[in-house]
Amino acid sequence: MRPSLTVKNPGRRFLGCVNYKKNNGCNFFVWVDPPTCERGLEYAKIMQAKKEELERQIEDLKMMNNELGRGIQKLEKENDALFVKITESIEINVKLAGQTGPRKTTNRLTNMTTLVVVVIVVFVVCVLVSSVKHTHGNKPLYLV
Repeated sequence: MRPSLTVKNPGRRFLGCVNYKKNNGCNFFVWVDPPTCERGLEYAKIMQAKKEELERQIEDLKMMNNELGRGIQKLEKENDALFVKITESIEINVKLAGQTGPRKTTNRLTNMTTLVVVVIVVFVVCVLVSSVKHTHGNKPLYLV
């Protein structure tokens, strides 16, 4: 038993010899289902047209899906390349921070040492000036 695939008898089941339309086939053929009414035939045509439209849409969507897949692959490659660049940049920044870190500390220590020396010198000068004023009675002292 097989269904008919013709427009006149869509889906109507029949029994027939496998070699029905061939030279050596027998002529056995019998409809199992009753004939389709006119309204059923019209409806079958509409459904066939809808089916064909949906098949076209499926093909269009498959093509679109393939294009989107290629776009995704391209974006993934770009993402991987950018990730590598970012990783390299981070590694370079870490290395530079490691190189400049002690140098900055050394510069800070040098600046701090200079500041301490200046403060000590100013303090010593203030102490000397103060002691000279107290020992010589507020008279200006000129050094030759």
